[in-house]
Amino acid sequence: MYDFYFADEKQIECRQEDWLLWIKRLLPRWCNSIPDSEYLAIIHALEKNVGTNGESPTLVETGCGASTLALLNSAIRGGGVLYTWDMNNLKASYLRGVACETLGRHYGCDVNKHWKFVGYNSTSREAGVSMLQELKLKVNFCFLDSEHTLSTVLEELNALAPVLASGAVVAIDDANYQYKTRNLAYINMIRRKVGLAPIDEKDDDLGNCFYVEVEKFLVETFTRVEKLKDTYKDEYQNDIFWEYFATDRSSMSSLGMEKIGMLEHRFDSWKICSI
Repeated sequence: MYDFYFADEKQIECRQEDWLLWIKRLLPRWCNSIPDSEYLAIIHALEKNVGTNGESPTLVETGCGASTLALLNSAIRGGGVLYTWDMNNLKASYLRGVACETLGRHYGCDVNKHWKFVGYNSTSREAGVSMLQELKLKVNFCFLDSEHTLSTVLEELNALAPVLASGAVVAIDDANYQYKTRNLAYINMIRRKVGLAPIDEKDDDLGNCFYVEVEKFLVETFTRVEKLKDTYKDEYQNDIFWEYFATDRSSMSSLGMEKIGMLEHRFDSWKICSI
């Protein structure tokens, strides 16, 4: 599928952003759930904050998709490793094929040496993100995009906190969500598919937006926290992703899965200093 000619190696190096965006736009919809502007914001944050000290970076992601390619590209370029947690092994297998035909081909490397996929629950004590402590790793960048409930995000952060390097970046998708323990938007989409009535949201199902609670957690946990200015907020309103998938996004919005009125905070990120 990806055996196309984009440009020669020198041209790709000069047009990294265009090349990575080209790869993303060839992905099928089920692997391409973040907007182009968020994908580029991840790339920009990696370029600015990862690998600047010459060390091989350790990157972490919960939930695989288009973001995997951006993170894996950074890991390969820096001689580091990306660790990804997701329950969908087939999705990861598809992405591995894409990565081999694009990143692996361009860099002439074995993608498997730079990407460690864990097909299990990210919050598992035995096989989740907490394994990074046993591996004695220091994480330079993490992107959290799994269940989209505050309880899961905070569990992931609690497991990551001991292994985050000073200067590490914490980034989250769907930071505008407010679900505490149940992602009711996703649950109701599943229920509608099988012909069941939706579950009504209750006041105690919702809390502060994730970006508020995550920043609070980071400030309480680390010596210094810097809220990063990201390019997503400058570019998301003109993103062709919304128009291209307009019908799909409209359906998602009707189920509460797309927070149209709060898109500015779909993506947020912070840089932290040591505990």
